[in-house]
Amino acid sequence: MNEKVLKSLTQLFAIMACADGSIDEALEILEEYLKYTLHESNINKYVEIFERQARINTDDAMLREIAHDAAAELTLRQRIVTVIELLELAYVNDVFSEEEQRIMRIICDAFNIEFDRLNRMQQFLTTNDITELAQIKNCLTISNSKEGYGGKRHLYKANIKIPLSVLYMPLARMYFVKTTKETHAYVLNGERMELDRCYPLDVGGVIRINGQLGANLYHSEISAVFVGSETGDPISFEAKNIDYFFGKKQGLHDININEEGGNMVALMGASGSGKSTLLNVLNGTNKPKNGEVLINGIDIHKKPEQVKGVIGYVPQDDLLIEELTVYENLYFAAKLSFAKSTPEEVDKIIMRTIENLGLYSVKDLKVGNPLEKTISGGQRKRLNIGLELLREPSILFVDEPTSGLSSQDSENVIDLLRQLTYSGKLIFVVIHQPSSDIYKMFDKLLVLDVGGYPVYYGNPITAVSYFKGEANYADTESECQKCGNVDSEQVFEIIESKVLDEYGRRTRKRKWKPEFWSEKYKESIDIPVIETVTTKPKNVLEIPSKLKQFKIFVLRDLNTKFNNKQYMMVNLIQAPFLALMLSLIVYFYHFDELKRRAEYIFRENMNMPSYIFMAVIVALFLGLMISAEELIKDRKIRKREVYLSLSNQAYLYSKVAILSGMSAIQILVFVLIGNTIMGIQGLYLEYFLMLFSTACVANMIGLNVSSAFKSVVTVYILIPILLIPQLLLGGVVVQYENINPIFKNTNGTVPLVGEFMASRWAFEGLMVEQFSGNRYERNFFELDTEIYKADYLRTYYYPTLISKLEEVKIYLNDPDDIKVSTETYIDNVELIRNEVLNTVDWGELEMEPIVLNSNTEKFSKAIVSQLYSTFKDARQHYNMVYIYWKKRKEAKIQELLKTYGKEKYLHYKDVYTNDRISEFVTNILTEKRIVEYGHKLIQQIYPIYNYPTENENFLDFRTHFFAPKKYFMGGFYNTFWFNIVVLWGMFALLFLALYYRLLARFIYWVEIKFADKDNIRA
Repeated sequence: MNEKVLKSLTQLFAIMACADGSIDEALEILEEYLKYTLHESNINKYVEIFERQARINTDDAMLREIAHDAAAELTLRQRIVTVIELLELAYVNDVFSEEEQRIMRIICDAFNIEFDRLNRMQQFLTTNDITELAQIKNCLTISNSKEGYGGKRHLYKANIKIPLSVLYMPLARMYFVKTTKETHAYVLNGERMELDRCYPLDVGGVIRINGQLGANLYHSEISAVFVGSETGDPISFEAKNIDYFFGKKQGLHDININEEGGNMVALMGASGSGKSTLLNVLNGTNKPKNGEVLINGIDIHKKPEQVKGVIGYVPQDDLLIEELTVYENLYFAAKLSFAKSTPEEVDKIIMRTIENLGLYSVKDLKVGNPLEKTISGGQRKRLNIGLELLREPSILFVDEPTSGLSSQDSENVIDLLRQLTYSGKLIFVVIHQPSSDIYKMFDKLLVLDVGGYPVYYGNPITAVSYFKGEANYADTESECQKCGNVDSEQVFEIIESKVLDEYGRRTRKRKWKPEFWSEKYKESIDIPVIETVTTKPKNVLEIPSKLKQFKIFVLRDLNTKFNNKQYMMVNLIQAPFLALMLSLIVYFYHFDELKRRAEYIFRENMNMPSYIFMAVIVALFLGLMISAEELIKDRKIRKREVYLSLSNQAYLYSKVAILSGMSAIQILVFVLIGNTIMGIQGLYLEYFLMLFSTACVANMIGLNVSSAFKSVVTVYILIPILLIPQLLLGGVVVQYENINPIFKNTNGTVPLVGEFMASRWAFEGLMVEQFSGNRYERNFFELDTEIYKADYLRTYYYPTLISKLEEVKIYLNDPDDIKVSTETYIDNVELIRNEVLNTVDWGELEMEPIVLNSNTEKFSKAIVSQLYSTFKDARQHYNMVYIYWKKRKEAKIQELLKTYGKEKYLHYKDVYTNDRISEFVTNILTEKRIVEYGHKLIQQIYPIYNYPTENENFLDFRTHFFAPKKYFMGGFYNTFWFNIVVLWGMFALLFLALYYRLLARFIYWVEIKFADKDNIRA
């Protein structure tokens, strides 16, 4: 309290004393008051001010000015205490004169306290009759009488022989206590209580009775009477015989707790004692192996839906969205809690919470993070609590709310929690090393020792005395008799006392093991008995529908991203930067040294396949980058939202919608810039659709990884690991015909490992579409298909069969000829049989099929001669077919030349076709145009013109790479569109894996499998 205020209060005492002549009594009250405010050396100064003011005639204006000066620096509680001190002074002579009333009215007016509200206080001060006191509103009587005195509130205490009376003032939530007879039996906070005086009983206050150890009356006992009678929704909380295990290791031992609404319970213990574990069991997060936790008789682990909205949880870590303002954090929390409330009602709830939290001045500031603070640590903690207070849970669990805060911020946070108990809420707080003021704010204390053993449960003030007594200390007092402070650290100093060695130094060995204190606890501590409430706990939650939740999640995420300028800038720059870098690097053209002129021709750009493949990799990279940390950064917030029973489906849909939207923008920018620079004519939509589909698959991969791992660093380390298989197995870096033989397929289709790569489907789709779907090639693709089909059969297929027959013929003429071994003969016969049976198109050849016996011994020379003649005829047939379709193509070319002219025709060819892409999809550079694999001939050349055969399994859609069509369920489908459907099929499967957390469960299974089972949570 500053000097100016204390001077003003001294003057007010003097003015009131002069009004009825009770100067000596006033001076005595003032000196008592100053003893608790100032050092003794400063008291005389204010006594002189008092005496000087007493000699001055004070008019109303001066009185009003003095009162206003004092009020400017006094809290409501201090103002009420001051008014009551002045009232005591006024009643010294048992008369409250008109002059005194006039002075009090002026002071009350300056203090903003209605004078009429002092009615009850006047009655309370002027009577010592316990029966009359019992009739005063909000007055409590306390004595050893079980019947009471006819009032509304009575507290039975066997050791209170001289009745006490307590007046509760709801305006300031203050309690004033007085004794009804002259006695020296009661000591309040070190001061003996006297008759005709009332004393403020603050949180943590203790009235000692006859100086007996343990014979105390606590503030919490008194407040419980008023809170219990005023709250309309009673709460009973019972934890019975709780045992919890980490694998085989027991973490909690036989915990019992019985509490009612209106109390604040501290959970204290050394590191490793299980405080946070107990909190998570009590709030329903972890299920105990033995025992049960009941709220109003309902088991929260067996019937969690019946206590939905009743429990609130504030973990130690901040659960704030750093990019949003204080108001926006509360706004989105409110929208998810009050679906039926109008926008005006929601705003009213938020503003009331902001006012109660003392955050009005920072409501429009970004929350920020601990490294870039915009609001203080104390304000962050209050906002964390406020997110839970919005929905008014009946029971609130708070983990280490004072961690990392200054002493003042810590006290403010605990005071905020204390105020919640006045509305009947039950608060559990895990706390470490509280100051004396904070320690005394708690109503109950549960102390755990290492290993999860309960060693104390009761009033916090008594805890020090209890442990001192059990440890045989000479001094068993809890509080300092001079200052009233309680040193809570003494509890743990006693519990963890070390054995001294012969030199008087502390060893690591404890004097008393946790089991010792646990046995003492069972012998000495009685678990309080409460009445189980049978009514269902009140739930004020109004959870929105899934669709509304989806909208709220989307709006919240968009606001978060838009407020993060750095994040938005990086993600907006990524796509154009990569498009420019990639397209400019692969922008190949010939430079004419003679003419000193360069001309870019799309057809001659040898890097087009590289551009397409890297565009696919860029799409994967962009999709992974924006999704990799999406779920990790929300994990803490989602942990809090578990208690709201919100839809996980709506949350995931919102993430997918936002990421898909961002990917669409990124891919659109990439395609517009990259394709324009590269001179890709048309096909903008096709490139966008394929790359967007690829990016969406990458989004889902990123979300799955984000859901499974706990660290952002781990996720970003995994991104290259996820991209490398896409690079290697995409069909470019390692061509499938040259892949490790153990991965190859006998039928020439894409290796199975390649089928799981999104890059393979996207690259194939774009290459096939770029080659066959451009404006030039559309005119010739069907003709070319027939030409190159006939060319393959006449040039490679039938000549190969004829060569195999010649080897068979050599073996049949002379089995001992070293040119052809028996093994080679058998392989050739098997190959010919398979080809004749499955590949040769007898219908087109207009021949009767030749039936071959499966027995190689019956493969006669006659059959060889028949086949030889047939294959020769077939080759000649396809030679004629080739010439026919060649002429058809020449006619088409002449038609186009006539229509467009030679120059425009060649221009079309230059701007729409690309020689390197043609080489890629026709595979004309391969050394092996046809290969034998598994007694079959596999076509390697002209894959783009090779239609897949109809499979026996109508669901089997696997084909060779660069197939122009895909066969599936009895029909042929364009490769480009089929591949897009496959990518979205991957997307759907990955979403299901995300929804059911398959990867997260697998990672957890691996941890269980290979980690120390004694330390893994069961």
